[in-house]
Amino acid sequence: MGVLEIIAERRLGAKEWASHPQLRAALERAEQSVRGPDLSTDEKARITSIVELCFAYERETDSAEKANILRTLEEISANEPLELPTATVEEWEAGLTAGDAGFAKAKRKTDRRHEEFKKRYFSLRAKAGLQTQEAVAKKAGLRRSYIAVIESGDHFPQQKTLQKLAKAFGVDVAELLP
Repeated sequence: MGVLEIIAERRLGAKEWASHPQLRAALERAEQSVRGPDLSTDEKARITSIVELCFAYERETDSAEKANILRTLEEISANEPLELPTATVEEWEAGLTAGDAGFAKAKRKTDRRHEEFKKRYFSLRAKAGLQTQEAVAKKAGLRRSYIAVIESGDHFPQQKTLQKLAKAFGVDVAELLP
């Protein structure tokens, strides 16, 4: 058993260590590469990351985060190229919408919320007498280009921006929200 394996066993715990034979094999291969004559800078960084992840796992209290650390540890230990997705974000989202009823329902709800926000936004903008994006931007202390992105529906503003818009329109922020 090599040093990396000892660290992993101690920090992950014997039970977790025993249940991940692929990780054990990957760390064994990493240990062999450390013994080689010329250790590259990348390999040194990879080994350092492995050790740091083992300690991070031990310190972490959230089980979901521990699982995430363990997945990352397995990926880095395996040292295999990751396959990058070939689908665009739009294609990926369309596939999720078609294949996952829960996702499709959440997307429809979000889309309705954004449309309702835009209706309220334009209504309040008109009531405030702000006829152009430039006028809204100036009164809200934002860039005109950002107002354009909000008005196009490409971005839903964060709370701080909603507060600035509400102030510019002379309303409470709750009136902007659906």
